[in-house]
Amino acid sequence: MKTTKLFFMAALALTFAACSNDDNNFAQQPQKAEGITITAQLAPKTDGATTRAVEDKTTYIEAKWAENEHIAILYEVSSTKYVADATITAVDGSGTATITFTVEAGTPNNTACTLVYPLSAAKDDHTGVKDAATLLAAQDGTLSANLDVRVGAGTIQTTTPGLTVTTQPEAQFAIFKFTTKNSNGSATINVKPLTITIGSDNYVITPASATSELYVALPAVSGQTVSFSATGSDSKTYTCSKASVSFDAGKYYQSTLKMAEAETLLTTITATAKEQASYSTANVATVSFSYTAGGSSAYFANWGWWGYGWIATVNAAAGYTITKCIFYDDANRTATDSEAPFVVETTEEDKTPKVNGMPILADTSKGIKKIDVYGYVTP
Repeated sequence: MKTTKLFFMAALALTFAACSNDDNNFAQQPQKAEGITITAQLAPKTDGATTRAVEDKTTYIEAKWAENEHIAILYEVSSTKYVADATITAVDGSGTATITFTVEAGTPNNTACTLVYPLSAAKDDHTGVKDAATLLAAQDGTLSANLDVRVGAGTIQTTTPGLTVTTQPEAQFAIFKFTTKNSNGSATINVKPLTITIGSDNYVITPASATSELYVALPAVSGQTVSFSATGSDSKTYTCSKASVSFDAGKYYQSTLKMAEAETLLTTITATAKEQASYSTANVATVSFSYTAGGSSAYFANWGWWGYGWIATVNAAAGYTITKCIFYDDANRTATDSEAPFVVETTEEDKTPKVNGMPILADTSKGIKKIDVYGYVTP
């Protein structure tokens, strides 16, 4: 046993010796060349957008650079795209900002660059600014939200380190202060959220709590329809829309949104007997009959209201506004009337129900079995 232990210890010693530093030569890796640090100035911001240093001046928004904010400097060296993180280290009394950043060693003198504020607004591949839908996807309706996105251009000097700003960073979005009110403007409506639709893009503004005043950033448009939809603190849906709208980036607008309660199915009037109806919601709407000189009506289970020369008019009950009626014939074919008075009629010569003078289906429709009534509670 004693002999065995000595053999093991000798083998272990040989193993350690084989791993000693004297027997291994590792090549020292070359250190990466240090970058070039640049300090430069940015002119004061123009009015019209917002940052952390912002104040609503009633008719305009005052925006300023703030210390410790970050700006992306996008540039390219030998077909490789880079981003430098420029930090605002100081802001003087006039609003001029001092920025400091570092570019790659070997960056040629007078290299073109793009300035994107804030840093987070730059694309991850360093090719430019993110699209509006991405940047404006999470607004909370306050000025504290990052609504101010700016893009500028310049050239980087590396022989004598510096930055020449050829285009000052300019605001990319318009800023709005929206006040939400009812359809006649007599009272405000507290909403959460507010959805703004421009073309195929939806911008959803979700405040911390329902409010009637919201600050919103939107991309510039020209001659487009802008639609608004909001959920009120009363859980009702409100809408409004404006055609041929134009506004510019970098401008501040104040607008009152007069929003009507969204159209919903208020009730269904069902033919149950002559000149009678049943209601899914009581006291919402009524249907009344009138007749030509030789007109008359009757009720048939298969056809509903039937006859010659009768006119049925749908009227809203107190507290409701009707926006459209959908009339169903005996085979559930439909015709829609979207303008008051909401009427279906026949003539003394023809029992085919007509809406706005057009038969639901000539020579086939015999009567009216039910009417869907759409609208909203009158503000």
